[in-house]
Amino acid sequence: MINLYQLILFTIRGVGLPRDKSETNAKIIECMKEEFLARGYEKASLNRVSAKVGITTAALYKHFKNKEDMFFFLVKDTLDDFENLNDSNQDEMKSNVEYDSFRPEWIETFIDFIFEHYEGLKLLICCSEGSAYENFEEKLIEMEAAGNKEYASILKDSGHSVQKITDMQWHMLATAYIHLIFEVVRHDMTREEASEHIKFICELLYPGWKKIFGL
Repeated sequence: MINLYQLILFTIRGVGLPRDKSETNAKIIECMKEEFLARGYEKASLNRVSAKVGITTAALYKHFKNKEDMFFFLVKDTLDDFENLNDSNQDEMKSNVEYDSFRPEWIETFIDFIFEHYEGLKLLICCSEGSAYENFEEKLIEMEAAGNKEYASILKDSGHSVQKITDMQWHMLATAYIHLIFEVVRHDMTREEASEHIKFICELLYPGWKKIFGL
């Protein structure tokens, strides 16, 4: 239910693309990823990255404009793929009268997504403080709440007895869901642990949500 493309509109246009595809550039990407994952955006040091690569910091800027540019490069694919996944979900929600946001296969789809983009999500959820993405999770919560309200409206128009709840209550539901989902990333769960964790979340939250949506 989340359209994340809005999330990257405020980024600096033209950033995120390495200026060459040399072996040195590949080493820079690996070292800066290690640096951000180990220390987070705010405490990451370009001097440390360049030292690990074996080049000067000035030479580092020939590959990436700045620290923000480096971080965006590392998370761009995750943001783009998240946007595609959720655009597809929203299109189905609006066009399919039998759309069911609680379908069991969605769990496995989302687990697959998490583990295909684990490092990108780890950077966004755990390592983005001080960057343009430090409010990533809060933006997800806002979008999730808006998507849920839209789904409720669609169901109401189709004859379901949807409960009326406040904007704060929509926000609380979205907060609980998004935060609990990304505990997978915060706590470095294995795929098996993640599968059990997300199934538990669904068992915990879905009955109440279905009651609200009149399903």
